[in-house]
Amino acid sequence: MKKLNLLTLIIGSCMFLLLESCNKDEEIYDPCANVTCQNGGDCNDGSCDCPEGFSGVNCEVALKVRKNAKDLTIQEMQDYVNAILILKATPSPYISTLSYYDTFVRWHQMAVEKSFCTGYGVAHMNPAFLAWHRKLLVLYENALSEVSGQDIALPYWDWTDQESTDATFSENLMGGNGDANDEFALNDGPFRKNNWQVNVFTIKPNYVGLNPHPWLVRNFAATLLGSNNYPGYPVNLPTTAQIDDCLNIATYDMSPWDCSNADEPNTSFRFCLEGFTDGNCPGQQAMHNIVHDWVAGFFEIPVSDIELIPTETYNSYCNEFMNDTVPNNVRVGSMEPLDVSPNDPTFFMHHCNVDKLYANWQEIGDNFNNYSPVSGAPEGYNLNDQMYPYSLPEWQTIPQMTVDGNTPASMLDFKALGYYYQ
Repeated sequence: MKKLNLLTLIIGSCMFLLLESCNKDEEIYDPCANVTCQNGGDCNDGSCDCPEGFSGVNCEVALKVRKNAKDLTIQEMQDYVNAILILKATPSPYISTLSYYDTFVRWHQMAVEKSFCTGYGVAHMNPAFLAWHRKLLVLYENALSEVSGQDIALPYWDWTDQESTDATFSENLMGGNGDANDEFALNDGPFRKNNWQVNVFTIKPNYVGLNPHPWLVRNFAATLLGSNNYPGYPVNLPTTAQIDDCLNIATYDMSPWDCSNADEPNTSFRFCLEGFTDGNCPGQQAMHNIVHDWVAGFFEIPVSDIELIPTETYNSYCNEFMNDTVPNNVRVGSMEPLDVSPNDPTFFMHHCNVDKLYANWQEIGDNFNNYSPVSGAPEGYNLNDQMYPYSLPEWQTIPQMTVDGNTPASMLDFKALGYYYQ
């Protein structure tokens, strides 16, 4: 018995010495080791105000950096463009009949379809406008990284910066303006005619036939003065002063929560940034809205006889047909029919800038979690409402859809979503 106890003691002592030796050589990961908290927080107790570029309870998450287009390296441009082309060629995990890229076009269209049926905004003309598109951008950014195997961060197009505009519409990124000799088809860059195909067409009956081609069309800043629908006013990119006016508004949104409170146009940040100005929803536009007009353009083509052509489209949300008429001599660019505007990849760089301005506003004063209404407004408007179509049951088994949540509340903290802006 004594011999057994002695043997046990010897074995135990050896194990202790072995473990001590291992522990001395092992480098234990300490997420707080190189973190200097701001504002007196303590990384170890989770109260740390993380330095720029990091997030998480202990600032252990390195964030993606979304850059101005003009600051991208040639390699970053190539990686971004290649990821988009791969996404276009990859089958969708959500909708079997579409490519992964075209799924984003269809989601945007589905939101517009529901708005037509219910009379209430879904992705536009309502308080969730910024949260809805932030969700779309996060899904898009993650999808690009997923299919390319690269850590893709979305670039943004600063509308007020000519260098940013030049970089965005360079041959290395989005390509340039359309070809005046080819009904303004895009004939340069990676998304040129015959290299990029449009597969999802508008269901807005007042735009059917105005953009009939399966390729991208752009006619920068072109407008048809005197026509209230297309659009009837000069089209210019937003200015720094206009952006400052929006950023200086402390109220996030206000009743009636749509596009009709423009008697006092500088009383709601969301209303201002979305771009409504005169209380008439289809009237004079600014900010986000007018950039769609600027990229797309409105123009005429020669025809032997000008006439109005009757149109009919099918709305799958309410299982109804919609009717209107369109002039046979008018054309619009790809960023203009609202429902399918993501057909042009410029859409995502444009909306990345919208999201940047939202992030800038959130970091002013006490705005970070400032969202209204919290409750009591139509479905989809309130802080904790599920956003359509992200909330559809058939997609809740796909981790990419559910990991960040599908409510405006889940979209407030952009750093928790994994990125920040340079």
